[in-house]
Amino acid sequence: MSEFSEDWLRLREPFDHAARDAALGAQFAAALPSNPRVVELGGGLGSGVRWLAQHVAARWLLVDHDPALLTRVTDAETRRHDLRDLSGLDLAVDGVSCQALLDLGSAAFLGQLADWVAERNVPVLAALTVDGRVTWTPEDPLDVEVAAAFRLHQLGDRGFGASPGSHAAAVFADHLAVRGYGVHQATADWRIPPAAIEMVRSMVQGTAAAAAQVHPRPESVAAWQERRLEALGAVGLQVGHIDLLGLPR
Repeated sequence: MSEFSEDWLRLREPFDHAARDAALGAQFAAALPSNPRVVELGGGLGSGVRWLAQHVAARWLLVDHDPALLTRVTDAETRRHDLRDLSGLDLAVDGVSCQALLDLGSAAFLGQLADWVAERNVPVLAALTVDGRVTWTPEDPLDVEVAAAFRLHQLGDRGFGASPGSHAAAVFADHLAVRGYGVHQATADWRIPPAAIEMVRSMVQGTAAAAAQVHPRPESVAAWQERRLEALGAVGLQVGHIDLLGLPR
């Protein structure tokens, strides 16, 4: 299942919403003026807008490059735009939000995003950036190897150029700090129980597909995947994410 497909975005949404840090959401809302205009970058089907709408009443603009996803959005005004060209996104907004975006970007993109936010002197809430932590239950002897290979795969080009992968939140935090922003972070981990069979299945398959591309013994990854899939219904996992709030001083 593609990480950008409609099916995957709908499957992950309840886990995204359960993971996100409510205190940072409330701080973001408190930093906005009344009746704010907020842009959600890389918004997909609008999951991030639906979560944030619980914390702030805003005029939402959702920006994404995928027209098929944008036609499904009902919670916000939409605009099609390729985020690799942030300089071409000329918007006046009161706040910026995104969800599961930072670890897709290159180091250069994260700097450009920090510039784009700082030029407008507005708060930014960047949620659900993968930080490399993953815990499978029960354990398998190859969990550590597979997780390491997955992290290596994330350093590749995921649409923006070579990525900082699991370091993306830290890189973006530094970019904001050198631009005078105060940065607050919180863990926002997915907790996927064994009963969530389709989500676990997708995580097993997606992890194995990525890890096999960089592991020196892909047959070992295939064996790990087979064991995990055979045990569906008894396998759960926790996946580490970071929520990050940047506030202009």
